[in-house]
Amino acid sequence: MPRNIRFSQLSFSAKLSLSLFTLALALLTILFVLIIPKMQKEQYEYKIKQIEQTISLNTQQLKLAVDFIISDGETNREMIKSKLAFFLHKTVEEIEYLSLDKKEKYLKLKAEKLKCSLDLLDKNDTFIFNKSKNLNLGQSSYLKSLKHLNDWQVYIKKEEENFCPSLTRYIVNTKESKSHKILLSCNTQIFYDYNSSAEKKIKTYVQKSFSYTNNIHKGNTFLMWLNVDAAQDNTPLYNEKDKIKNNKYCISKLSNVQTITTGKLSAKQILNAANKEPIRHLLDKNLDKKYINKAITWVRSINNDPKRRLIFITTVYEEDLYNNIDSVFRKVLPASLFALLFALIIGFLLFRKFSKSLDILVKTSKEVRHGNLNLRSNIKGNDHIGELGHTFDLMIDSMQSSIKTLDSKVELRTKELQKSLDEKNTLLKEIHHRVKNNLAFTINLIKLQKRKIDDEHIKELLTDVQERIYIMELLHRKLYESKDLNSIPFRKYINELVQDITYAYNRDDLKLFIDVDDVFLDIEYAMPCGLIINECITNSFKHAFKEKNNCFKIKFTKKGSLCTLEVSDNGKGLPKDLNINKTKSLGLRLISSISTSQLLGEIEYKNDNGAKFIIKFKIEE
Repeated sequence: MPRNIRFSQLSFSAKLSLSLFTLALALLTILFVLIIPKMQKEQYEYKIKQIEQTISLNTQQLKLAVDFIISDGETNREMIKSKLAFFLHKTVEEIEYLSLDKKEKYLKLKAEKLKCSLDLLDKNDTFIFNKSKNLNLGQSSYLKSLKHLNDWQVYIKKEEENFCPSLTRYIVNTKESKSHKILLSCNTQIFYDYNSSAEKKIKTYVQKSFSYTNNIHKGNTFLMWLNVDAAQDNTPLYNEKDKIKNNKYCISKLSNVQTITTGKLSAKQILNAANKEPIRHLLDKNLDKKYINKAITWVRSINNDPKRRLIFITTVYEEDLYNNIDSVFRKVLPASLFALLFALIIGFLLFRKFSKSLDILVKTSKEVRHGNLNLRSNIKGNDHIGELGHTFDLMIDSMQSSIKTLDSKVELRTKELQKSLDEKNTLLKEIHHRVKNNLAFTINLIKLQKRKIDDEHIKELLTDVQERIYIMELLHRKLYESKDLNSIPFRKYINELVQDITYAYNRDDLKLFIDVDDVFLDIEYAMPCGLIINECITNSFKHAFKEKNNCFKIKFTKKGSLCTLEVSDNGKGLPKDLNINKTKSLGLRLISSISTSQLLGEIEYKNDNGAKFIIKFKIEE
């Protein structure tokens, strides 16, 4: 099959298959150009919505967890106070009647067991022995406690540079006996059982809930305490030089991260975005210390404390979202390609019989167009294609029968015409033969008459007439000898004509240069050209040639319908003031008259080392 085959030259099956494939490809293109972007947008929005739903769920869980931890802490504190109050009351009764040494020893054992400090004072609030002095609670704290007998006081050991709600706290109570006072001070942290506390279980559950969106993104989810008073400017909240314990923020123990990931976001921006639309910003520095990765951050407030705000932050990388969305394209592509292939196969199977019949009809019609009337489509069936094939075969049968009848009539008529043409050709040949014989007879009469005349001038005139009649006789002779009565081999005609003229004038010394195209002319153009050549040669013999080194040239060319005849000699040339139409020379006037009147051409004459005539005319083809 040629490489540059056109669509119109394809078979119907090929056109149908190509059209089905093009249609399927167009539908697939529409799918990927219009539907896929819409699906990607919907998928993106779905992922965002999914993350926000998860954040909302986590926020509610965190609020419940924080409320539970606060409630559980209050319950624990009340239980601790009750146990310590009972312990302190019992201790006061047990040491009432002991000696001072035994009291000290007893209190020391009880303090080690309880992991608290027990101090003994007299009625004047003077320390008999002070075991809590290393706690550095300060004398004012003790004096305050002594003034509040049977009442609990909470004291902070030291203000730490840490915004987390985990400062070292002490609970203090005083109990008075008949002779002494006992001061109890305990660190509240020692009463928590972290291995079995509900807070640990809640932390595990909350951290697990933070990971629910890990399959969507690789961002961070964490909980932190934020200092509202420090969130008044637009400086970034996170700084690489920040210590773990600082007065701006504190990562909650419920989180499973060590550092926050907020990029260039300030505490003010974070607080303003709480419970609102997410913030779009950049994360992760490159080697040039510039943030490069696009991220989306949601901020939710867990409490509404005016100073210590508990903030829940979820950060998602946009790249993760788009990578998740790209999987839609990979999922749709195989299914689309399979649907395309399946559609092509089904379409080909459905239209195979239909297209095959049409291909047969097309092939048959091409053969009929090229003349093969013996071929039939032989398509069977009751459908439209079957009826079309049957009708087509009947048309070919009818056409073949008509052509046979027409061929026989044409053949008969051709024989009749050929017979008539042969008769006409025979008659024309006979006419040419008789004209030739009559002209030859006339030439012979002139020759006989020339022998009886002594006047040279009259002989010369008779010779001119003889040559002119010879030209006509030669043409009729060539037509008689030719198979085509309208075509004369012009080269052969000119050669014989020139040879006869030179022989008649006995000029064997003449050098002839004949350059004639191998063409055929009818008598209407051959005879005038022959007369012009005859007049030119005889005129040269009479008036132009010298005694020696005489030369004569004849050139004839035919390009399309334009013919050019050039006749020249190397004689003495033409007079400068010669007017060929008014000259007394009969030969020159004949040359002009024949060129313009019979050939309907144009003539040009000039001196070019002798006389030269150029005749141009057009012939009808």
